[in-house]
Amino acid sequence: MRHRRPFGCGMPTQTVVHPTKCNQVNTCTESEVKHIHPSHTTCVNHHLVKNTHYFPHTTSYQNTVDQVNVYGGPMQGPGQFGGFNQPGQWNPQNNMPR
Repeated sequence: MRHRRPFGCGMPTQTVVHPTKCNQVNTCTESEVKHIHPSHTTCVNHHLVKNTHYFPHTTSYQNTVDQVNVYGGPMQGPGQFGGFNQPGQWNPQNNMPR
């Protein structure tokens, strides 16, 4: 009878390593980016003030009156000499002493 070797005993087993098989799983996500482009409109109302200048002119007239009182002295009468009053007498016509 022949002897049999028990399984796994005896010769070394060979191991063969194959290259790694790469698998790729793709996922897709979505995001939103808001881009804001502001604008502005300015409405400018222009107003012109037109100043009109007037120069009214008037003319007025005035009349002036000047008066001068001239006292020529009393008329010559008795007792007077050369148109002059006698000294010490009062002349009521021109409020001056005679």
